[in-house]
Parts: sequence; C-alpha cells; structure tokens
Amino acid sequence: MRISACVHTRLAAPLLALALLVPALTGCGLERATPTPDAPAAPANATAPNSAADAIPAPQPVAAPAFTAESVAHRLSVLVNDTDLSSPDFARLRAEIVQAGGSQPYSGGASLPGDLRLAISRVAGFNPPNMRERWQRHQHALDSAAALYAEHPPVDTDALSGAKVLRRLGPSLYLVRLQGGDTAFFSTPFSARRLKVGAKLRGIPALEQPHVKADRAKGDLVEELDEAGRTYVAITRQEAQRIKAERAPVLARLKELEAERAHFQRSVDEDLASLDSLARDVNAIISPRLLGLSSVDAYGGFGERTARSARIVRQVKRLSHTYSPMQYYRYTLPVTSRKQIDAVLSGYIEGRKKDMLDLLHAVGVGRGHARANADLVAFKSFTASPGLLSVRFEASRDTGGAHPNQSFASFVFDVEHQTALGLGNLFRDLPAALGLLSELAQRRMELVLDGHVFPEGFAPKAENFSIFVIDGQDLVFSFPPYQMASYAEGPQTLRVPLAHPRLMPLLSPRLLTILGARPVL
Repeated sequence: MRISACVHTRLAAPLLALALLVPALTGCGLERATPTPDAPAAPANATAPNSAADAIPAPQPVAAPAFTAESVAHRLSVLVNDTDLSSPDFARLRAEIVQAGGSQPYSGGASLPGDLRLAISRVAGFNPPNMRERWQRHQHALDSAAALYAEHPPVDTDALSGAKVLRRLGPSLYLVRLQGGDTAFFSTPFSARRLKVGAKLRGIPALEQPHVKADRAKGDLVEELDEAGRTYVAITRQEAQRIKAERAPVLARLKELEAERAHFQRSVDEDLASLDSLARDVNAIISPRLLGLSSVDAYGGFGERTARSARIVRQVKRLSHTYSPMQYYRYTLPVTSRKQIDAVLSGYIEGRKKDMLDLLHAVGVGRGHARANADLVAFKSFTASPGLLSVRFEASRDTGGAHPNQSFASFVFDVEHQTALGLGNLFRDLPAALGLLSELAQRRMELVLDGHVFPEGFAPKAENFSIFVIDGQDLVFSFPPYQMASYAEGPQTLRVPLAHPRLMPLLSPRLLTILGARPVL
C-alpha cells in the first residue's frame, strides 16, 4: 500500500482494521497497490504484514543526474579559468570533474567525447602548486639579505683604482677624478711619495670617509656642505686585507641568500608555466565547444592560425634611416592590400616617424651630437578566424636615459568591413567586462609578482586594457613597464579565454558573428 503525505496517523491496528480503513482513506491519497506486470503477485501462503510500515515498499535510490558534454566543458572552464588555486573550491570542483569523467549515464546514453576525456585526464594529473608558500620563502630570502646588508654595509677599498690626479692641494691632499666622472678629495697620510698631476692611481687601497652633514644649529653653510665632494683616505695593505677577511663570511651568506631567492623564483616560474600549460591545453579543447565554433576554426593550432594570418598579411615593409651611429629608426610595417586597414597601420608608423624627427630636431642631428635617439618598432599578427586580424606593435625608444622606453600599440580589424574594433565592440556591457578584467588582472599579478603591483594599473578603466589582440579563442592584453609594476619587472601579459564562464555571456553578437560562433543566450 502507498501512503501519501496527508496521512500522519500511526497505523498499528490489526490487519482486519486496516482493511476496513482503506475505503475511507483512499480520498486522502492512500490507495491499494497492485502488482506490476513484471512483479508476480504474492503467494497465498505469504506471511501477512504486522503493520502498515511493513506493507510500504523500500524507497528506490534516486538516479544521478545525467551529464552532458557541454556541462562537463563548462565545469572545466570554471576550474581552469575562474577558480583560485588556493581555494578549497579548486579541489572540490576537480574531484567532481574527475568523477564525471568516469560516471554514467550521459545525456542520451552516449559516452563522453574523447576530447573531453583527454581534458579531464589532464586535470586529474595536475598537481596544484603552493605558490603562496613559494613567494613567502622568496620574500624571506630577500628580507634576510637586506637586513644583513644593512648591518654590514659594503666596504670598497679599491674605489680609487683608475682615478686620475687633477691637482695637488697640499703635502698629502689631492683632487682626483673618479672613473665615473665625479671629482673627490684624496688624502695620503701614509705615503711619502708625491703623486704627479695626470697620473692614474693603481694599487692604492683607500676608504671613503663619511660625508659631513650640515648642522643648522651651529650655523653651518648647508648648501656648501651638501655640495662638497667625496673624501677618500689611503690605508695600508694590511688594513685592507683585514677588512676583506672580516667581510668574507658576510659575502658568503649574501651569496647563499641570493641562491635561495633565485631558486624560489625559478620554482615560481615553473609553477606558472605548469599552470599556463594546463589552461592552454584544456581551453584548446573546451573553448571551441562552448563557443560553438566550426571544426575548422575550433581545432586550428598555432601553425594553422599563423598560416591564416600570413594569408591576410601579404607583405612586410621595412623602413629605416640612419642619421648617426646613435640616431636612427628601424620600423616594420604589415601590408594587407586592404586600403582602409593599411591606412590605419601605416598611420601608426608615420606617427612614430614624425615624433622621431621632432625629437631629432630638438636635440640636433649628426655625428657631432652625442645624444642618443633610436626608435625600433616590430609587429606580431594574430588571427582567430578568416574575418578577424589583430596586429600588435612592440616599440622601443632610446633617448639616452637610464634605459630604453618600451611601449605597445594594437589594432583588431573586422577584415570584411575593414574597420577597427575597440573594447566597446567586443562586449555587450563594457563596465561589467572591465570589472571582470580588473579582477582577473589582479589575480594574475598576485601569481606573477606576489602582489607587488601598482593597483591603478589594473583599475577597471578602458585605458588600462586598451592594448589587446585576439589570438585564437583568447583575448590577450599587454601592459608596458611601469603600468603594473616597476620597470625591473618588465612588461606583463593577461590571457583571458573568450569562453571564460563569466566573460562569454558579455561577448557582443558582432564579435561572435565574426568568429563564426553561435550567439550566447
């Protein structure tokens, strides 16, 4: 017998009383059970149940929901593109995906496609690195080295090697020019030999004296003291050897700490390479499926994309001119034989050339001018479909400063209509897309730079993400030095799959049409 939810009364009466209650309770949802065709009727000599509970069949296990290839691909995308490695969600979601890879049934009774099984095996074999610990130990080595360096500052007893004597100021005092070009005072209390003007100092150990600090309370001439030259005093060879011997253990420890720091930096780089390899391999499988791309565009590897790009870029022009050994420009320009696209690309190069000529006009041109002014521009082209071309210019300009200035410029073209696409053409909701890109950039910089970044460089502003290309099924953003971090950290890159679970719904219909993808509902 089957009891519906409206019956809550405990039925413990004998079987006869229960039989009398059946007609009265049928309207509340209690009805007589009848044997199914596949289930034989109970034999006549079967033992009668003692209670209603004995008459209720045991609950059948609920079947697990059927997986679909698309749902598995979506879970893979969430795992590799939008789940923090250090989050408990990573391990939980990976376990669910691995379980799905060996579960049945799937929608329609079909087995999981081989490409998705390959992606699942790639995820199952991935060992998530503990990058937080790596960075902590890296920072500990840096901090220890800095503390040791501050406690035992370097002592250079050979600082005057190669210095030139400019003038004798007294019996044991000279004005010398250091190899770097600065002038300094040099006192030789232990030397009875007079140094000749114009001579170069060799093999004379010396120590720099502390710079005299101005005392305003005593009426010191502040500006004159601040501008006073450095002063060195000669020491004996025995004293120089003693100083080097005392510092030897400190130098050895600093060398060990630097080796530790380099080791952890390599570990971080290897972990990033492993993580990027996982994302690249899995996205190569799931992105075409989630975006609904055709098989030709879906599985085209780097070689095929490069060949398609070469078919669009028909020619490469090289423009150069040398004004002096330190003043020149070298440019490479892609040519597509499409008038409007080529006008945009050549316009960028002409702008660089004009800027270069203006700088040369300001500093002077020719061999008599030592001021450097060199400008170099190269390009890389990318494509994702026959109707989409991206070009990224990589420029370096040397104007005689401490280092060259590196910059980028990028253009993404709708080839059929010969129009450039900006961020606003890529997304339905640009503010929402910028918010997501800012979040992903911050997460990436936490992994790459341990969070030692300039927050304003990845703020959700269009200008921060204006340098981008579309490479296959990925959006690739480039950030020049000084935008995300210091110059020493170099340029940075953010690669975001178009099939990212939170980015894909924001893609514009125009972009999806050019890619040959199905509209995202």
